[in-house]
Amino acid sequence: MFNAVAPRYDFLNRLLSVGYDRYWRKLAVNELESVGNKTYLDVATGTADIALEIARRNPSPFKIIGMDFSLSMLNLGNKKISSEDLSQDIKLIPGSAENIPLKDQTFDGAITAFGVRNFADAKKGLQEMYRVLKPHGKIVVLEFSFPKNGVLQWLYRLYFEKILPFTGRIVSGHKSAYTYLPASVANFPQGKAFSKMLEDSGFENVMLKELTFGIVTLYSGTKNV
Repeated sequence: MFNAVAPRYDFLNRLLSVGYDRYWRKLAVNELESVGNKTYLDVATGTADIALEIARRNPSPFKIIGMDFSLSMLNLGNKKISSEDLSQDIKLIPGSAENIPLKDQTFDGAITAFGVRNFADAKKGLQEMYRVLKPHGKIVVLEFSFPKNGVLQWLYRLYFEKILPFTGRIVSGHKSAYTYLPASVANFPQGKAFSKMLEDSGFENVMLKELTFGIVTLYSGTKNV
């Protein structure tokens, strides 16, 4: 599915979020700015938007590894990285969150944006991110959620469950990809339930921030060992 939608993925992100996806990603990267030594892992990197946002803010030398199971997404990401002359700073690798092919205690920061609900096993993926973080390293998770306000939630669900799948299907040419999106959000733990999942995976100082009326939530935590 992700390979199939890759060619139109960035365009659809901008269109369907009315440009807010860039704003949300910038806020997520803001959460990593206190992290030292500048070694980062971007899990479910897609076309490398988060990795590129980190790289633009940091002078070399530093290291960013972006990982995704979709080779088509990685190919597009590498083209974007090359176009900004950042190939020395960002490396993209294939891999799954549940089995990160990297050594323990490698990174100061780990981040995933709109990816954790697509993990085959979310808790295992979070535990793997914990494993590859250095002591005092930080995790940042950006994910969709539903507004708590009843009227806003009704409007959001109308857009998310009716308008978005129709538009996504027309533009991407893929029948199920943007029907899957609202279903995956509805079935994924949100708010305090996801914060508890982070804590159960070993993270401490877990915090959450609701963004844009609660349609997106930003989570963070630290590895305090």
